Amino acid sequence: MIRNILITLLIVSAAVSSSFAQIESETYTTTYKVNELMGLIERMYVEDVDRKQLELDFIRGMHNSLSPFQAYQKDSLLKKNDIPMQNKYQGIGISFKFKGDTLLVKSVIPESGAHKANIQEGDKITKIGEQSIEEFYSYLDVTRVLTGEANSSVKLTLSDGDTSKIKSITRSECSGYSYTILGDKENFTSINEYEKALNYFDAVYADTVTNTVIVENGIRYMLDQLDPHSAYISLKDIHDMNAPLKGSFSGVGVRFQIVKDTITVVQAIPGGPSEKVGIQAGDQFIEIDKEVVAGTGINNTGVRDRLLGDKGTKVQVKMKRNGSKELLEFTVERDKIPIYSLDASYMAAPKVGYVKLNNFSATTVDEVTKAVRGLRAEGMEDLIIDLQSNGGGYLMTAINLVDELLDDDKLVVYTKGRTYPKNSYGTRHKGDFEKGRLIVLINESSASASEIVSGAIQDWDRGLIVGRRSFGKGLVQKPIYLTDGTQVRITTQRYYTPSGRCIQKSYENGTREYRKEKYERYTSGESFNKDSIHFIDSLKFETKVKNRIVYGGGGIMPDVFVPLDTNGTSKYYSSLIRKGILNRFALTWVNKNREKLESKYISFDKYKSNFKTEKVIKELFKYAEEEGLEFNEEQFLAAEKTIKTRLKANIAQNLYDYRKFYEIINDLNSSLQEALKILKEGDEFNQLSAN
Repeated sequence: MIRNILITLLIVSAAVSSSFAQIESETYTTTYKVNELMGLIERMYVEDVDRKQLELDFIRGMHNSLSPFQAYQKDSLLKKNDIPMQNKYQGIGISFKFKGDTLLVKSVIPESGAHKANIQEGDKITKIGEQSIEEFYSYLDVTRVLTGEANSSVKLTLSDGDTSKIKSITRSECSGYSYTILGDKENFTSINEYEKALNYFDAVYADTVTNTVIVENGIRYMLDQLDPHSAYISLKDIHDMNAPLKGSFSGVGVRFQIVKDTITVVQAIPGGPSEKVGIQAGDQFIEIDKEVVAGTGINNTGVRDRLLGDKGTKVQVKMKRNGSKELLEFTVERDKIPIYSLDASYMAAPKVGYVKLNNFSATTVDEVTKAVRGLRAEGMEDLIIDLQSNGGGYLMTAINLVDELLDDDKLVVYTKGRTYPKNSYGTRHKGDFEKGRLIVLINESSASASEIVSGAIQDWDRGLIVGRRSFGKGLVQKPIYLTDGTQVRITTQRYYTPSGRCIQKSYENGTREYRKEKYERYTSGESFNKDSIHFIDSLKFETKVKNRIVYGGGGIMPDVFVPLDTNGTSKYYSSLIRKGILNRFALTWVNKNREKLESKYISFDKYKSNFKTEKVIKELFKYAEEEGLEFNEEQFLAAEKTIKTRLKANIAQNLYDYRKFYEIINDLNSSLQEALKILKEGDEFNQLSAN
């Protein structure tokens, strides 16, 4: 009996020792990682940084990540862990979390100001003072206005359905609790050293928060205070983030869509492992590695988790195919699957080629070169490159693409940083499209590498930029792996176009305002009228050949402005798209009629010329009503052309290839249509040549 007790005690002791060792190891790794990162930022960041401010932002980020958020802790806990206590500043004594555009009260400390004002768990706060909750970006934003000197007051507006009431709350001491302050250099009782902050979180959130999670949140917040583009990537996210840039990933090679809780194959990627074993468009996954996945509520992440994997590993699947009573079994060996940055390439008009890029990856230049050679074989003389909504990618890919469009010894871009010397990058060899008229399409979502390309083409008067002002990202990030395998992308330099323009827009008001600026162009009128855009004289530059005026300081301003086209849309159309109804219907309808369609439209050209949507559109209405979207004739008529074009494009995508989608949908691409008009009439190019 005693022997058994001793053995049990030894086992428990060993387990406790192991647990403490694990905690100590995690704390050591975390501390080393944070030191490593801060050292990298000090050495490499594009501007001077204050190490102490980095530390404060890191601590604030850890605190800000906790949900529900609370700042009060029991005095006994704080004393036990030697955590500073103060009574000069107080809050109102609640824990809270965001819920929509309200602040949801999760708990109320007894005898606090909130308790005395009868604030209760479940109350919804809509305003603090004169600020509505939707104006707050983070928990720290909220605490700034809730916190004040002891015995001061703050007004809250609480909502109860259709009614609201205003209460004045006193920031009073809470018996047995202290208001803890973290990351505040102005307050001597604040916890401002991250090792002490880690000890604080270990003490007060020991059962709910691990060092790894809270430290990652702290790092993200700290980087966010530097600029909107420095970023941290966890081990979990590295694969998904890097795959589009590397140009490939390992998996089974299918494009899929979830229709009525069932994973449906849109396309087996040509040459990929699924196509090789006979999986076809329209097949539905019933089992993956003996796990039933149909009708289980699986989402896109769940599908990727099951189908992606290391090259050479195998996955067993059971598929349902129209016309077959028995489930089909396949063993698919995972392999490298290419991710194409080229969405489409085709002849958009006689002698006019069109290519659309979705990013700048390791394979982009090879894809474009192949496409251009194919288009030239079809008689292409002029080229339109569509970079609308292309968010960028590799810097060198952008430089190499420009090298295909400009003749030799031309500066493409140069970079400068605080600790990095000026580096100039230029064209080096004869490209595939140095002659012929060139148009580049951009819009407010064209960023980074897209702006390098359009800036170089504009500065050298090589072609015309058509569309709307680009996003305005002129910062260069250097990816660095930390010792634990995670990655940071630190902004190290700014880039400049050949004329000397830095097109990075301001981010001095923080990341939230920076992101919103793109959408504020809509409300300011810029999206519809180029006269709404005003540049100061210091942002004026001249092009290298024709000495035309161009502008820096917030994106590339196009040579030919194309207003945002909001005609042909309606609430009914938006609901069809936003709820995924049109996509699901098109895939379901094609799978149901695939043999008949393939027999009738033996080529895409025949489909494009002859397919009409009049009959199938009625089936769409019925399908939408079954999905809970009521038909609205007035709203349909307002968007009739758009809905029919989109439907025809989606059917083409599912019947032939996803790239065929663009050959149909581009009838609605107003910037492309303007570019085709320019090439046909020639006026803008004549003026460019005459200057």
